[in-house]
Amino acid sequence: MTWVVFDVDGTLIDVSESYDVAVKLTVEHLLRSFGRNEEVKLEWIRELRSKGTFGDDFKLSEALTLLILWGNPEEIIARFPEGGGVEWVREKTGIAIEESMIERLFNTFYLGEVYDKSLFTFPGLWRKERPLISPKLLERLSMDFKVGVVTGRSGLELKLAEKILGFRFEKRVTREDGLKPDPTLLWKLVRGEFGVYIGDTLNDETFVKRYKEKYGDFEFLMVGRDVKNVREAVENILNDGLFPTK
Repeated sequence: MTWVVFDVDGTLIDVSESYDVAVKLTVEHLLRSFGRNEEVKLEWIRELRSKGTFGDDFKLSEALTLLILWGNPEEIIARFPEGGGVEWVREKTGIAIEESMIERLFNTFYLGEVYDKSLFTFPGLWRKERPLISPKLLERLSMDFKVGVVTGRSGLELKLAEKILGFRFEKRVTREDGLKPDPTLLWKLVRGEFGVYIGDTLNDETFVKRYKEKYGDFEFLMVGRDVKNVREAVENILNDGLFPTK
């Protein structure tokens, strides 16, 4: 095994108080623009995120907004198709929201003062993020393997994550390069060399499946299912040179 590649959000970084809350505030703001004053539950966001393949939180925010406008969100999310995305929601509702507006609103909440296009003053939610792995463990890993990330974060957002982690990834693919589950993103990084991708969502698993279909073998570990957490995954790799498979 040559490569260990990571997703960032929910894998290396605890984003429960940042991205999820930014989605909640974005959707609530969008709903008010449609004349709906409703509270968005965090569990709706997390369930939709785990079932769907959205690529980024702009699409997730749009999808949830449209679902709430469409009907009972709890009932709709319960029957949301695994692997579905914002396209499924647009087709069902016959509505789409301009992504540039969502992006600017979301970034105002998430990035705060580091975002130069903020719509209003807001302390960036990224400051509430916490690391899920120590920099020393990542440094040990990088001594024996090529270590990289393929993430839906922008370059700026990845820089903020690296500040929280205390570790810089020399090998990286960010949102500017494209969005998962596009398998060419992993190819850009590993160029056919064998390794494992560690993520935490169905979208991450779909990403690796599509890579295998097009380019060749690569393993996937889902945090919370195949391993308890990212620390366990990395320690298994370091101690045994192996990782558990289903």
